[in-house]
Amino acid sequence: MQRGLPLGRSTLIDVGSGKSMPVLQNLLSATVCKAVILEVRKVEAKEERLMSNADSAAVVQLFMASLPGAVTLLDVDGRVLTWSSGARTITGYEAGEIEGRNFSCLYTSSDNAAGKPAASLKSALSEGRHVETALRVRKDGTELQVHTMFMPLHDSNNHLVGFSSLMREAGTDVVPSRTGKTILVVDDDEQVREAVARQLTSLGYNAIIAADGLEALDVLACDSDIDLLFTDVVMPGGMGGREVAEEARLTRPGLKVLYTSGYFEGALLRNGSIDADAQLLPKPYRKVKLAEKILEALKPRA
Repeated sequence: MQRGLPLGRSTLIDVGSGKSMPVLQNLLSATVCKAVILEVRKVEAKEERLMSNADSAAVVQLFMASLPGAVTLLDVDGRVLTWSSGARTITGYEAGEIEGRNFSCLYTSSDNAAGKPAASLKSALSEGRHVETALRVRKDGTELQVHTMFMPLHDSNNHLVGFSSLMREAGTDVVPSRTGKTILVVDDDEQVREAVARQLTSLGYNAIIAADGLEALDVLACDSDIDLLFTDVVMPGGMGGREVAEEARLTRPGLKVLYTSGYFEGALLRNGSIDADAQLLPKPYRKVKLAEKILEALKPRA
């Protein structure tokens, strides 16, 4: 049985058509490790890029940058092929400084001496994935604890062509808010809004939920204590997040708004779904990112 994720000649995502967005949403709602790969075109055994043109590569990089943690791709020998903004944040390395180098440069000298980088890839290849929590060395020489998942990548002929790596800092616990502010959550997906409400409650906020724009406006009309409107951008029924915010601000001009969406920000700006200065939390997101963006959105305006 083949282990790991296949990369074939066909693509799951046609980045040149509007049909890509629903697929991206489905991938984004799946586990991150599966979403990272995207089955993009063919990957040759040599060090070719995953996409063959600049526009497609840019879309993939935007997608990878939107994922929680740091997504990177390695060749069969562990050399870094792609680098994301998340990887830069965690390690301090710019793409030009680390692409082409072996990922073992991020390991401590003792782990390198023990052969742990190679052992991690060997384990991923034999088991389908390898997960570890260990010290990593940043560009400035400081060390930090990092969770890492490696997964092998195979082409349509079941030949190994590389590995995916997902890193995130360990110990990023979220400190609950003590403000007691009230947040109105608007999302047409019941599971999503219930999950968000639970997260906000655990963070110390009061959460009220609405299934669509009209229900949200009814809640806003009856409750003057709502401090923040947290709304999905694209919803059925003819009223999206922007329309909800605009209607609400007719009677409450000072209402703070935070948008969320599984669509790329650039696409939302181009079709007028949000304004250029709007605050947006891309889906999917971790609780720590939700906490950060909520605090940012609640800050008093200058």
